[in-house]
Amino acid sequence: MYKNKAMYKIRQIGTWIEGRWRTPEFWLTFAAYAIPLAFLLYVLYINFLPFGYSATYTINVGTLGDTDASKAFYLEPSRNLSGSMTATDGSTYREFSGIINTVFNPNVVLKNANVTVSVSGGQGISIIPPQINFDPTSVRWDYAWDFATSTPSDLTGNAFHFDDCEVFDGTSQLQLPSSSKKFDNGPFTVYAEWRPQDNIDNFQEIVGHYNWELLQNKDGVSFQVGRMDNSKGSFYSVSYPVTPIFFNTEHSALAVYEPSTTGGYIQLYVDGNLAGRTSIGTSTIWIDYGNKNLTFGKATHGVATYFEGCTSQVDFENDAQANLTNVSFKFSGTKLKIPLESFATTTLTSIKINVH
Repeated sequence: MYKNKAMYKIRQIGTWIEGRWRTPEFWLTFAAYAIPLAFLLYVLYINFLPFGYSATYTINVGTLGDTDASKAFYLEPSRNLSGSMTATDGSTYREFSGIINTVFNPNVVLKNANVTVSVSGGQGISIIPPQINFDPTSVRWDYAWDFATSTPSDLTGNAFHFDDCEVFDGTSQLQLPSSSKKFDNGPFTVYAEWRPQDNIDNFQEIVGHYNWELLQNKDGVSFQVGRMDNSKGSFYSVSYPVTPIFFNTEHSALAVYEPSTTGGYIQLYVDGNLAGRTSIGTSTIWIDYGNKNLTFGKATHGVATYFEGCTSQVDFENDAQANLTNVSFKFSGTKLKIPLESFATTTLTSIKINVH
């Protein structure tokens, strides 16, 4: 009758279910097993998104409900954001100046989701993503020093190449000769990869030009500019806090200086994470401050200490890489706040986010 015992057993179970499914006892037993199982599957699902998760939301700015916090994607009310306005073609928009926030709150836990954000509107809008996936090979750098293969031939000093990086032993420095009139005459981007060792001293210069420095400190990484405008000008900085576990491992930094007659800024990312953006107003670097060459390993300021560790790459471009209206990055968490900034009054018509 049956080819094996397994088939016979399946048939028995089928017969039992067929005879019992109409009884209350069957459904009570079924619920006792099904409800905990369903809850377990739900917990696993929301904690391991974006498995199976994909969503696209668009804020049509100025329409009813564009600041409704009960929605998954909305504009956060701000004193920097105008009321709703209507263009001659009937479309809606808002104006803003300064920093405003857009919020994505899907009410689930995202795990390493791919996020793309774009904005539409007037000129001067910049997205400030909380993380970036920056690929240094995507940029045509004006200067690119690859310390991972050898000591670059255009640099002089007493640091030395070993294995895959340039070693700065706490007594060494490199500099680029005849560079005192370069690297500070307009917007620029600096990218570096390094492995710090000294978690005691501050003002360890990774790379700098006296009137700006990318620094390793005992409790943070910082990017500073100044003096600004003249001999009595201010200094500006932005910092990324670190703990002792930060040391003796490889890290990357992307630092941006963006002067503007309508309002400029400096910005820093460390390991792809936003350290912050600091407004510098209409100020610019005072190019006569110090009149020093580009240096690696130790600044020529009196408070400077020698960098101790190893550097594998430093790149420089005479442009600002972080002024973006379309960004992509990874995100893990339940609520994502994305700042938008404009230094002059501009229009904002739509914001779009795709998560998968």
